[in-house]
Amino acid sequence: MVGNLTIDVILRGITTMPEWGQEVLCRDRTESVAGQAGAMAFAASALGVTTNIVGAVGDDAAGARIRDELAASGVGVDALALVHEGSTAMTVALVRPDGERAFVSDLGSLPGFDVAATAAERLAVSPASVVALVGTSNIRSIDQDAVVELFRVARREGSLTVFDPGWDPLGWPKETVAFVQAVLAETDIFLPNRDETEALTGEREFARVIDVVTKLCPGVTIMKAGSSGSYVFDGERIANVRAIVTSVDNAVGAGDVFDSGLIAGYLNGRDILESVTLASAAASIYVGRRDDRFPNYAECAELAKAVEVVAVNP
Repeated sequence: MVGNLTIDVILRGITTMPEWGQEVLCRDRTESVAGQAGAMAFAASALGVTTNIVGAVGDDAAGARIRDELAASGVGVDALALVHEGSTAMTVALVRPDGERAFVSDLGSLPGFDVAATAAERLAVSPASVVALVGTSNIRSIDQDAVVELFRVARREGSLTVFDPGWDPLGWPKETVAFVQAVLAETDIFLPNRDETEALTGEREFARVIDVVTKLCPGVTIMKAGSSGSYVFDGERIANVRAIVTSVDNAVGAGDVFDSGLIAGYLNGRDILESVTLASAAASIYVGRRDDRFPNYAECAELAKAVEVVAVNP
């Protein structure tokens, strides 16, 4: 797992956003170790996947908390760098009563960390079945050529490459689009959500989105679409894996848990559609829980039996 780590402060039950100079109240709040890489690592470990994380934290109490909680959950932290005189990233998530959310982030020491080089060093001494790169939109100094080479080497050594850049808080400038497109050339599974896919392609019409992404990514694209489930397309078929109806407590991190569910399915011998049904089940369980949120493999596999998969004609 290669990517961003943060402390998340989650404010729930916000019905309206405050105007400048005004204040609104939330229903309650929580604080947790997160970031795309953090949430995925917790989820993958709970699903029984041996997980090591490559990332960076600041030399502060928040950084120590991230390291300690990841290690306590069984995640390997040997490649977790400590940035001296740097602060740990933090995100404040504002959550509506229906679970939809918006974010404000302080990236702290993340922009200065050479995550690709560290990941390459780790991979050279410890081969992995899957190399997942996530949250790159919040690692602003990431080197495009180094990331492409990391994925190229990983694939040559037999690793599955998984890429989920996350939403770009700078509004998807041409540099971000070029970076993502370059990485996609060496990506086996691309895991954007629908907003990210539309921003990347510059298209909003479903058939055009699929056409452009299929040309960019030689592997499989799985587009997460919230209550519409997810769409799987690989140049030959398009399928909609339906969402599971559930009561949503908090959707922050749902996409990351979905990603780890997919990886767990793959490592347990499921084909791509079966892996996506497991991913859907994992995300559904996660968003409905307030405590003990990360599900285990057995409960996801049981719920996945009820997930409907339908062919799509764009």
